[in-house]
Amino acid sequence: MAAENITEKVVEKVELAAEVGVKAANIVANAFEKTIADTDHSSGAEEDTLWNYFTSFGIHIAMVIIVLLLKWQYDRNRYRYPKGPRDWRNIKDAISFHRKKRENLLVLANDYPDICTVMTHSGRLVLLNDVTLINEIFIGRADLVSNKVDGYLENQLRYKDGKHIRTGIVFRHQDHNSRIIHKALVHHIDANLVGKRLDSAVQEQLKNMRVSENFDVRRTTFYFATRLLTSLSCSSITVSNEDKTFELFQQNLYKISKAIHADTFEKSAKTILTQLTGLSETLDINENVLDYIKTWTEHRRGEINRPENAGDEQTVTSTTKIGNDFLDSLLAVIDESSPRFDEDDMAACILDIIMHGSEMLKGALSWLLLYVVKYPEEADTCRREARDKNYYQFNLSSAESLTHTQAFVKEVLRLSPVVPVVIHSTLQDFKWRKFHIQKRTQFGANIVALHHSAAWKEPNTFDVARWLGENASAIPTNSYSPFGFGPRACVAEKYLFNLLTGILGVLLYHNDFEKTGALPEPTEGTFGLANLPPKFSLKATPLSTRS
Repeated sequence: MAAENITEKVVEKVELAAEVGVKAANIVANAFEKTIADTDHSSGAEEDTLWNYFTSFGIHIAMVIIVLLLKWQYDRNRYRYPKGPRDWRNIKDAISFHRKKRENLLVLANDYPDICTVMTHSGRLVLLNDVTLINEIFIGRADLVSNKVDGYLENQLRYKDGKHIRTGIVFRHQDHNSRIIHKALVHHIDANLVGKRLDSAVQEQLKNMRVSENFDVRRTTFYFATRLLTSLSCSSITVSNEDKTFELFQQNLYKISKAIHADTFEKSAKTILTQLTGLSETLDINENVLDYIKTWTEHRRGEINRPENAGDEQTVTSTTKIGNDFLDSLLAVIDESSPRFDEDDMAACILDIIMHGSEMLKGALSWLLLYVVKYPEEADTCRREARDKNYYQFNLSSAESLTHTQAFVKEVLRLSPVVPVVIHSTLQDFKWRKFHIQKRTQFGANIVALHHSAAWKEPNTFDVARWLGENASAIPTNSYSPFGFGPRACVAEKYLFNLLTGILGVLLYHNDFEKTGALPEPTEGTFGLANLPPKFSLKATPLSTRS
């Protein structure tokens, strides 16, 4: 309490000093201007006029600098952040933090077990390494906004001026539109996908998955995920490689994905430039992708009954046809929205679902296939399980019976989480514990540190058995969160383990995977919208179907 009182007194004195500095600057400036005004220029002192101007200008600049220094000192005393490498002299740490190297996250967690502040090229980031603090901020507080969208994905930040808070599915936590969209998506998944369309949609895309003798894992899994999410979002769209329009849409999405996950210093420099100027190399591609989605929504709108007096082209009305796809579920809640959704909002929402869903699914499947080749004995155990249970095609409800395969999935996502750091930003200044945090400060939940904490037995060892039998009861509480936290978790969180387990089971049932070149280490990865292993290729050999 004494320390807080002293700090408050210091802040008050700094505020008073700032006010005195401003008043002093005004008094000196006015006095100097009066002196110049009273000078008789007709007395032959013309040669002093230029000097007087420069002197006046210099005094004004000096006063401005004094005021800025006082303001800086005031903010320095007012805002209090946790300790950490937040000096700009640590710019190398800041760049490496945003590039790759999960070791950076582990080192920070080791040096600062509870919390630390990292200065990055996008501003301060308060990194939470302790599970109690993570849950306190990411579940307990409501004045944060999700900041999942990478700087290259402009539909949230720059697609529509003044509407970035309500464009797409990333909203303020307590925003009305956020709640109704979240509820609509969850209801659609529960009522219209699970047990109905999901199984056939996943199985159809597994059949179309181009697992040739030699395939690029990241590209192949991204195309699989994009086709699946697009078919679930806009069921009337022809999602096939023969459809040239969709193929171009898919290729443009992959260009954005590659730009996001480029792991070079050049990418870091471009990210800084984007932050400063608002310009981005992928903005045109982004607008092109959104144009495709707007065409789909307009086509669907033609199938909707609209009031006769609705003349505004930007007005979208609810549909009575509910349950076909994600687009229908969003159109069904338009009348509840405030401010009202228009077609641009719908397009941004659908892009969020397709892009974020594709990135997450691509990341998870890429890691799973990497670990399949890295640990072939465990993969063979999963394959035998799938064949013993005759799991030759995808079925969500029976995927849970593949206990060893699901344990494999959980252990992979523990060592290589798809989202290594969950980042939110503050909407306003607020006091938290002994800190006074400034608005637009980023808070990051260190998922890598959470999954490698001392609470785990041999945390750096790949051990599927830790999830099986009696061992499962020893899993540390609140130390495993591969899909987010609380109300900000993925809308399909409760189905994701079974989804990934079923997909992996089908792939292993029908194929044997081998490496075709150098493989990245599981400790590597690039941080974009998701944590991905570096580019690698595999060879898939089809296995004969058991009679």
